[in-house]
Amino acid sequence: MRIALFLPLLLLAGCETTQQPYAPVDNVRYSAVGEEPFWLLNIGDDRIVLRMADAGQDAVWPRTLPRTVDGVRTWQSGDGTGVITVEARPGPCINARERRFEDRVTVRLSGHGLIGCGGRLLGERN
Repeated sequence: MRIALFLPLLLLAGCETTQQPYAPVDNVRYSAVGEEPFWLLNIGDDRIVLRMADAGQDAVWPRTLPRTVDGVRTWQSGDGTGVITVEARPGPCINARERRFEDRVTVRLSGHGLIGCGGRLLGERN
């Protein structure tokens, strides 16, 4: 009889779902983050994904290989008014949370520019 009382609770516990971590691309090749407004960029094996905090969904472009000139890596994808250009300039970049990254990053979207940090996280500012 006691088992019958607990059976509905066991069934409900089994239905609990776990939230998956945000992973917009497989095999991340490059990442960058910016503030004011907050944005997150991931370049994977097959696509470039930009998430703007206020947009509610990801913007996606096919991945292209970067072009490197004078140490600056540039990815450009899309056509017409839907072009994204990502420039990663070597040199330390410190974000608002005092974290140091290896690159200063500029993302250009149809006339809008976003500034942030990218590449490897080098640690806290000393």
